[in-house]
Amino acid sequence: MENNKGFIVLVDISGYTRFVRSHRVRKIPILGKQLASTNEEHAETIISDLLEKILEELDDTLIVNKLQGDAALFYAIPDDPENFSEKVIAKLQTCFEVFNTRLHELVFCQTCPCDPCQQVGKLKLKSIVHYGDFLIKKVSRFEEIAGEDVILAHRLMKNSVEASEYLLYTDNVAKLKDFSYLGSLDHRTEQCEGLGNVDVSVFYPEGIFQSGQQSEKLSTLKKFRLMTAFFKKPKTRKLLEDKFSAQHA
Repeated sequence: MENNKGFIVLVDISGYTRFVRSHRVRKIPILGKQLASTNEEHAETIISDLLEKILEELDDTLIVNKLQGDAALFYAIPDDPENFSEKVIAKLQTCFEVFNTRLHELVFCQTCPCDPCQQVGKLKLKSIVHYGDFLIKKVSRFEEIAGEDVILAHRLMKNSVEASEYLLYTDNVAKLKDFSYLGSLDHRTEQCEGLGNVDVSVFYPEGIFQSGQQSEKLSTLKKFRLMTAFFKKPKTRKLLEDKFSAQHA
């Protein structure tokens, strides 16, 4: 296996753990199992739909490596890391808008009383960007990236940032390009278990795109029909992984 130097990117839908609480619903007498099944199916479809929008937005920039629950792992091995770093940061900024626009569109889900549909508006997006070394290994018919820098990127998901929506990039990325044009950045040091201290910068997107965004006025009946049609064609992360893996095969 050849060692590669490139970008490791994780995009995560935060709030997912609180979003799915079917284990509690199962305890309800008589209808518990059916309600839990609906919760799980609706949560899976909503999360998969949102991830699909992000995958489509990043498809021309990054290679999707794996879907991991509520997160997606990407990588890229560019010829010009300096210019590419600016491109990938810009793309991830756009992902906030894509994600939140889709959340606004999914307001019709709230005509369903299940917990995931009622909580859909509380989901947020966060991204981790690191530049480092990794191996690409073949696992079955898929390729997976591996190495200490991949582990570091994953451990940075468990950080001390209190916000639920942000873009975090490591000092390795900052050394490639001056991102001061992003405006106010939160420079901090994160402790990664077994890997020591890691200097990072955090960009918070609050308010940069939502000010002029308004939800379309829909009648309750229209929302109900949209919701019914949406869940008639369930989406899964497994189907998404197969679709995007095939595109890069």
